[in-house]
Amino acid sequence: MTASSASARRSGRPTSAEAARLDGDIKEAALRLFLEQGYEATSVDEIAALAGTTKQSLYARFRGKEQLFTTVLNWSMERPGWPTPEPEEADLPTDLGAALLTIAEAAVRRVCDPRMVALTRLAIAQAARFPEVARKTYRIWPRQKVVANLLRAHAAAGTIVVDDPDRAAEYFLGIVAVTPARMASFGIVHSPEEQRRRAEDAVRLFLRALRPD
Repeated sequence: MTASSASARRSGRPTSAEAARLDGDIKEAALRLFLEQGYEATSVDEIAALAGTTKQSLYARFRGKEQLFTTVLNWSMERPGWPTPEPEEADLPTDLGAALLTIAEAAVRRVCDPRMVALTRLAIAQAARFPEVARKTYRIWPRQKVVANLLRAHAAAGTIVVDDPDRAAEYFLGIVAVTPARMASFGIVHSPEEQRRRAEDAVRLFLRALRPD
């Protein structure tokens, strides 16, 4: 133990590792309660208690419940492995169709996961108060850059034609995931077999539009 860390502990100040762990605990606790109870029904006291800390410690990190809410929802949506694991770019198949199908299936699993469905419903319910969070919930795709990179690489190789890979990646993820997400918000989720068939259809349709003349 260094002299500075020993001094921090004697004075009651947390180490940087302890502070980071507490930040994570607060975010996890807040996310769980917001998803289970909604924004209005969740109190700062409950979040602090679930995180194993005090309200004073929580307010030292967040100005209030509104900032905590926006921070936590943005944090959760930006995690590529939440609520379900995402395929790593290095592990994707070299074949473009197979790679897009892998990404499509992961995207559908993500938007149909009960935690993501709850987050989407929460963002919609609070859209008037937190419009930026609602817009981000609608548009955030953890693998959009991966799709764009794939399209860019295959376009350079001459196997497809695409003018704007970033926009095309957004279109692709919209095709494969927006309808399942919308249906899931109403409690309608297809079987894994049907989800795969629909993902395969979407990939074929998308690739057909990118074929060289």
